Order: sequence, then C-alpha cells, then structure tokens
Amino acid sequence: MLIDFDGLTIIIGIVIYILICIFIHKKYKKEKIYYVFSTIMFCYFMCIAKLTLFPIVMIGLPANIKESINIIPFHNGINRTDILNLIMTIPLGIGIPFITKINNIKKILLLGLCFGLGIETIQYLETFLTKGFSYRIIDINDVIFNFTGTVIGFFVLYVFSRLFIKMKEENLNAFWKHVYKTCDSVSIK
Repeated sequence: MLIDFDGLTIIIGIVIYILICIFIHKKYKKEKIYYVFSTIMFCYFMCIAKLTLFPIVMIGLPANIKESINIIPFHNGINRTDILNLIMTIPLGIGIPFITKINNIKKILLLGLCFGLGIETIQYLETFLTKGFSYRIIDINDVIFNFTGTVIGFFVLYVFSRLFIKMKEENLNAFWKHVYKTCDSVSIK
C-alpha cells in the first residue's frame, strides 16, 4: 500500500486549516490580513509535508531502519540534499513572524531546531507503519540544515525589516501595515 500526497491529503489539510482559523478567529479576533499571511504559510507547510513526509510506502519491504539513520554530522560531506534542506526552510524564518509571536533570535533558534527534529522524528515514526522499512534517510544533517535555513531566513527578514521600518506607517494599506507591524517587532535580542 502507498499513502501519497493526493487530493484527499490536501482536503484533510484544508479542513484542519479552516478549523484552526475558526478557533483563532473566535479566540483572538485577528484582522483579515492575518489570514492572508496564514494561508501563505499553510501552503508552505503543505509543500513541506509533501516533500518530507510523503509517500509512505507500506508494501511489505524488508526492514532497513538501521541503514536509514545517520547520526554522524557531515559523515558524507555536504551534498545536494543538504543545500535543498537549507533552501527549503529559509521561508520558515521569513514567514513565521507574520503569523506568530516568534519574532526574536532566541525563539527562531528554538523553532529551527524543533522544526528539523520534528520532521526527522515523524519520518522515523513512519517506519512503525511500514514495519521497519524507511523510504527516506533519517539524517542529523537534515536537522542542521533545516535549523540553518530557518535562521538565515530570519536574518533576511531582520535586514529587510530594518530598512522597511524607516517608511512612514500612515501611508500604508492593510497588507503593508501588517508587514510594517511585523518588521517593527523583529529583534535579534
């Protein structure tokens, strides 16, 4: 059996996202522009799930979990997958301050670490569904490069925000006011 990222997966994701939005709206009364940014991040997270968690292969292949785990950093040097993991998480560091209060370096460092560990943990847990067969490599390098990409993304946002907040807030529409407000809150302290 193969569980792939298909229409049903997308529908389930959208339903969960809508329920989260309803909860957030009832509890926090966010402005409409918040949901524009949260929808962008939802699409980003769906792409991350597609790239890192699917397909889940359950076709009775022999267990290979021992060969599929790398806990030695840079054991085989830096490869294309490492660079792609870094690039994949740059948008996380840029986008997450627009929808959460994760807006300083300490919180971003923790988020980057937890995000990378979370993906690798879920990939490991998938092996229990497949009786020890792993379609992917569970790799400490992925955690390192996911962390690094998140931090790089945050620093890109920080540099942009220092330039952007020099503008006058009163001439901005709702979209740019949200950007301004987020940029004004970004800190490396």
